[in-house]
Amino acid sequence: MILQRILKIINRILKIINYIIPKNRRLVVFDSAPDFTGNSMALFEFMDSRGEFEALWIADEPERHPEFNQVKRDSIRALLRILRAGTLVSTHGRMAEIRVPSQRYVNLWHGMPLKAMAYAETTGRDFTDPVRFSDENYYMIATSTIMRNALAACFNQDARRIHVTGQPRNDKLFREPPEIPGIDTESYSKVVLFAPTFRKSDFLSDGDMLSHNLNFPDFNPEALSGFLTENNVLLLVKFHPAEEKFAEKFLDEMENVALLRTEMLKDEMLDINDILAGVDVLVTDYSSIYFDFLLLDRPIIFAVSDLEEYARTRSFVLEPFEFWTPGPKVRTFREFLDELERSLNDPQYYAGERRTINELVNHYRDDRSSERVYRLVFQGEDGE
Repeated sequence: MILQRILKIINRILKIINYIIPKNRRLVVFDSAPDFTGNSMALFEFMDSRGEFEALWIADEPERHPEFNQVKRDSIRALLRILRAGTLVSTHGRMAEIRVPSQRYVNLWHGMPLKAMAYAETTGRDFTDPVRFSDENYYMIATSTIMRNALAACFNQDARRIHVTGQPRNDKLFREPPEIPGIDTESYSKVVLFAPTFRKSDFLSDGDMLSHNLNFPDFNPEALSGFLTENNVLLLVKFHPAEEKFAEKFLDEMENVALLRTEMLKDEMLDINDILAGVDVLVTDYSSIYFDFLLLDRPIIFAVSDLEEYARTRSFVLEPFEFWTPGPKVRTFREFLDELERSLNDPQYYAGERRTINELVNHYRDDRSSERVYRLVFQGEDGE
């Protein structure tokens, strides 16, 4: 508590200083979590290619990618550049504490909400007050009118400050997927991605994590390995970074399974949206990754053995859950294998439901979201 109070005092002082420092309208400062990922990275690359602005990255590890124009986070140089910047761009609301209205602030966020966040939560979770501005230089983005309203509820935000542009990171879905170092996806008939959400309490009674059992208490690794081998299917797995360190046992027990590690993705300048274009079936639970995947119109399976508990402890901003999740909802491992087999063999499985939800959550279904955000912020052209 004492540390938080000290930080608030420091931020107030810096904000006062920020009011009097002249701004360089050509300087645009970016950040994301993890580094060099998501909506910020997609917009950064778009703007860097145009060369009309100085795009600067605030990096945790500048040495990882020295080819980019960047400064070390929490350094004096980074602070001075933030104070001088005409525009600040973030996926997690950072730099907002000291931002002033003369600076454009672009809140790209890191996904559209399915789970309730912040002001929309009804379960009493603690949260830090999200960024909320009402001036003309504040921009937040959404993928549709419904998502704009959901974000407005979560952030207690004036919906007029939220613009329907699409997410810049989804431009990658319309490109040829890059090679994944150490993983030869071309050797397999189909590729499946398991990408669960992060849970704070994810442990089972035997010490394993629910997500490391594909979200099934009756998980059978031998049966899964046999299914994948028999059908020449590769299962890619992307756990939350906090869960990766517990995943070695999961990998050791199975064939045709590869873990997408956060450090590898960082080294190769990849994030999950680079991978999605090469995935035939997505398996998830309550992660909003499936909103992005809908743009590809491919089967989705929802592994939700703990649905009632999750709804009670976290809640959803879009309900009913059954309507907004266009794919089979499976609660047992046996059901999962049956639905996975059907999804692999029939790309049109649940196609009608996917089309309905995609039209509701993705107003734009193209590779021009970065361009729309750029035009909105720097040329004054609203997407919708």
